[in-house]
Amino acid sequence: MSTPMRHGPSQQGRTPSQHPAAAPTPQASTPFSNPQTAAVFSPHGPKSSPQQFKKSPATGTSGTMIGTTSSTANFDSPSAAAAYNTLGMAINDLNLDNISVGGLVAAAGRTDEEDRKKRMEAVIAALWAQNSSRVSNQGLERLAIHLNLECLWEDIKGAGENAKTLIIAGQTVAVEVGITNHIVHQAALAYTDSIPSVDKHVDKASAILLKDLSLAPGQSPLTKRLTQFRANLERLANLDKLSVSPGLNCHEAIAGIWESLERLHQFDVQKLREDSSLSDISDENLRVYALCLRHGCPLMHTRGRIGLSYDYWKERRKLKSTTVDTEDAKTWGILIECAAAGGMVYNNPIRVSDKWIGDGIEKSNLTDEEMISATGPVLDWLEPPNTLLPSSEETKEHGISGGVNLSGPKPPDVVLMATFDPPVVVSHAVAIDIYKISATNAPLSNITFDALLFPIIDGSSYDPSEPREVVFTQTVPTFINNIHGESQPEPVLKAHRNTLFIYKPVYGQVLSQVPFSHPKDLVMMLPVLRQYAFLSLLLTNSLKPKNDKPTAKEADDDNDSRLPRTRQDEFNNFMARPNGKNTSDKVLKVDITLTAHPVPRLALVFPFKEHTAHVNIEIQHGGRVRIVSDNIFDRDMGHIGGNPNNRKRVRRDWENVLETMEDLGAWIEVIRHTLE
Repeated sequence: MSTPMRHGPSQQGRTPSQHPAAAPTPQASTPFSNPQTAAVFSPHGPKSSPQQFKKSPATGTSGTMIGTTSSTANFDSPSAAAAYNTLGMAINDLNLDNISVGGLVAAAGRTDEEDRKKRMEAVIAALWAQNSSRVSNQGLERLAIHLNLECLWEDIKGAGENAKTLIIAGQTVAVEVGITNHIVHQAALAYTDSIPSVDKHVDKASAILLKDLSLAPGQSPLTKRLTQFRANLERLANLDKLSVSPGLNCHEAIAGIWESLERLHQFDVQKLREDSSLSDISDENLRVYALCLRHGCPLMHTRGRIGLSYDYWKERRKLKSTTVDTEDAKTWGILIECAAAGGMVYNNPIRVSDKWIGDGIEKSNLTDEEMISATGPVLDWLEPPNTLLPSSEETKEHGISGGVNLSGPKPPDVVLMATFDPPVVVSHAVAIDIYKISATNAPLSNITFDALLFPIIDGSSYDPSEPREVVFTQTVPTFINNIHGESQPEPVLKAHRNTLFIYKPVYGQVLSQVPFSHPKDLVMMLPVLRQYAFLSLLLTNSLKPKNDKPTAKEADDDNDSRLPRTRQDEFNNFMARPNGKNTSDKVLKVDITLTAHPVPRLALVFPFKEHTAHVNIEIQHGGRVRIVSDNIFDRDMGHIGGNPNNRKRVRRDWENVLETMEDLGAWIEVIRHTLE
């Protein structure tokens, strides 16, 4: 069986700066103004092979492009342009594609029929981008062609008339799919070059691809879609297109980073195992500790996703049932990928190596400056040599030489990209620090930190400089001894009415993607990423609905479908009650004041016995909790009265309880029942 691997010219295309000088006024075009490209997507086009339309990533057209190229509009008279200038509108702001204002006729050289055809092709491309076909022979082939990959069908001898094998191949990777009567029974991933660091993960990747295509128990072939398989195949195709043969294999680059980060993770686990206080912790729980407290945990092909995920935080991290691979607990990670540099203002191209850190992990000979500034182990980071592509006629033809005919090897026009999964909401000051680590400029922000965490309801007036209030009623399961005196506790639901106050709004950012040049850049980000991941977890568990949370009858009448509410909503709800009577007198009222700058803090106020409890907590780097002040835990700070025998726990104990429970409501209930 032959595999149509492509060993042809490099697929890396030219950037705009690499193209030779063009005509003074080129004809603006869209992806569908090219007659060859239009033929590919036209339902009435020829059935020719899609490979004849392939282009490089930077210069070619692609069926995934649905937008149009912005260009200057053509006006029938100078007076029309002057009128727009009078209104303060720039012509380019109209984003018109060669459309004449007078009469809105077709652009020069283009008929009405061609314009309608162009719009139809754009609609088809948009629908293709948003919808996935069903798993079938035709659906798989269309997907491969759409991703600009080669296709080859082969009959499986002796397995029936409709038993076939589809080979989807690029220049570095191939996926072999066995399918009979549109039902997939086999899927395997293979690489062109045998690279040990890459091949060791191929079985896990093949298992994910097979799961994406196989029918679930009781599932009909009519409902099995290519959604998950398409996402994973796109990731493989992206690395394939960015690879350059010879010289750059993006799959090898990602696997090399995993090798170094995995050695660092194993070093962390060994250090934790030597800690006597953790002697009763299982090896799997030690891995979770290392994931959340040390230098993270790299996982290749995990949670149904092809690629490398550098996990750094996990929900329910202190529970013994939580493992690194637990899928029902939310995980925060950084997806390590490759991207075309293009017009990116970033001068650190990709390097292929598995020697990003020394074999000993820690430095043995520290300088005086390192000894003074060290707060933990000093890692022995290495600087691998630059990856250079050979300068040849073939690479020059495809734009690898940067558009300049200079002799000698050239760096690839590819960078390492960190994608935050999920995106992390941080204050603007923290975002600036993150972008400094990656040597990129932070984008400007006009949205506050709280508005990113709790989006403004459509139609509501919002002033970023004004204080804000969010109200949410939730139920909190508490555990008490049952009335029969049995040792097994039973949960009792308590209703909490949480009100979040933001008196000093600060601007925020959503961290989605940043380029990086070295794994140590990601390690430097981990403490602050954990800080804001845990903060978002606390606020989400207290102020957002969760499908798996039980309901309490006393909370249902005053819940407003469990949506965040503003102060105006609160007032309207109060006025709507008969005679102003509150129907939720049994609800425990908890006030939470959020301060996001310079350090995230939460001030909690709630009823405690006949008094009011005040607890100020701070979320520190690494997701650690610190009780800044209180009036219930420490006798020397004006604690509220009660039995002194119940106050044996110190603040650090209560900090550990909150870190374990990850829920402000449940934490408050434990405090109320314990300090009676």
